[in-house]
Amino acid sequence: MSDTMKSQRQMVLVAVGPDAPGRVKQVSSIIHEAGGNLEDSRMAMLAGEFALIVLFSGDEPTIEQVRRRKDELERELDYIITLKETSRATPRRDCLGYSLRVGGVDQTGIVVAVSQALASLEINVVSLESRVVPAAFSGTPMFNLSAELQIPGRALLGKLQSSLDGICDERNLSYSLEPSDLPRG
Repeated sequence: MSDTMKSQRQMVLVAVGPDAPGRVKQVSSIIHEAGGNLEDSRMAMLAGEFALIVLFSGDEPTIEQVRRRKDELERELDYIITLKETSRATPRRDCLGYSLRVGGVDQTGIVVAVSQALASLEINVVSLESRVVPAAFSGTPMFNLSAELQIPGRALLGKLQSSLDGICDERNLSYSLEPSDLPRG
C-alpha cells in the first residue's frame, strides 16, 4: 500500500435540514475545497427535510479543514451536521449478495418485521429504502421496500425465504429475492 493510501482517512458526514436548491453543492463543496474525495453518498428529501450521508476520504489537513467548516455550514444552512471517522471495510468473501424487494398495501410494522427477520439470521443490510406512494388509479397508499443484503452462506437462503413467506402471507404482501452483484465487503 502506498504512503498516500496509508495517510488517507475515511469520514462519514451526515447532514439534515430544510430542503432548498443547492444544498448538495454547498455540502460537497466544503469537502472538495478541503481536498477531500467524495467516495459514496445517499441523499433524500423526507417530508420537506433534506438528508445527506456522504463517505469521503482525505489526509489529516483535509479532515481538519472539513471539521473547521462544519459549524459555519450548520449555521448557514440551518442544518445538523455530524462527522464520524470510519475505517476501510474488510471484504467478506463468505457472503452472498442479494436484492430484496417487498411491496403491497401500506400498513404499520412492515420494516420492523422484515428487519427483524434479517437480524435473526445475522444477514447484513447494506442498503435499504422504503417509501409509500399512492396507487395509480385508486390513490391507495402502496408500500415499497428495496434492500441490498449480504447473506452469510447459502444455507440461510431457505430460512430467509421461509421467514419472508410468513411475513408476506400474514400481511398480504409480495416479495422477490434475487442474487445481485453486490460487493461482498
